Amino acid sequence: MGAPAKTSPTPAKRPAGAGLLAAELRVAVMRTSRRLRAEAASRDISPGQYSVLAGILNGPLTVGELAEREQIQAPSMTRIVNGLETAGYVTRGDNPQDRRQVLVHVTEAGTAVLQRARSRRTQWLAKRVAALTPEERATLHEAARILQEMSAT
Repeated sequence: MGAPAKTSPTPAKRPAGAGLLAAELRVAVMRTSRRLRAEAASRDISPGQYSVLAGILNGPLTVGELAEREQIQAPSMTRIVNGLETAGYVTRGDNPQDRRQVLVHVTEAGTAVLQRARSRRTQWLAKRVAALTPEERATLHEAARILQEMSAT
C-alpha cells in the first residue's frame, strides 16, 4: 500500500533516558501495529475476527475464554463468533468438560483466511525491511530480539 515511508536522519546511537525511549518505542510499536492490522484488513475478515481466529488456531476455546482473551464482553464475542460461523471460518462443538458450554473450533477455511492475512502483513513489512541498509537491518534485528525478551517477562 504505497512506498515505504522515509525516516528522518537521526544519529545511530542517541542517548535517551528510559522514559523518553519508552515513549518513542510505544509510539513506534503502536503505529507499526496499527499499520500491520490495516495491511491485513480485507473483505474476508475484520481485525477482531482475525484476532479470534489466531486465538483458536492452536486449539478450541469457549466464547467466554475468547471474550476474556480479547478483553471484551461475552455478547460482543458472540457476535464476532456468529459472523465467523456464518462465513464458514469456525464451527461450534460440545465442550467435554462442561456440557453447558460450547467450544469454538477453526475450520480449514478459517485457517486459510488467517494465513492469507498473515501473509499480507509479512509482505508489507518485508518490503519495508528490504529498503533498509544492512546496518539498519542489523539494528532492527537486535531491537526485535530485545523487544521479544521484554515482552516475554
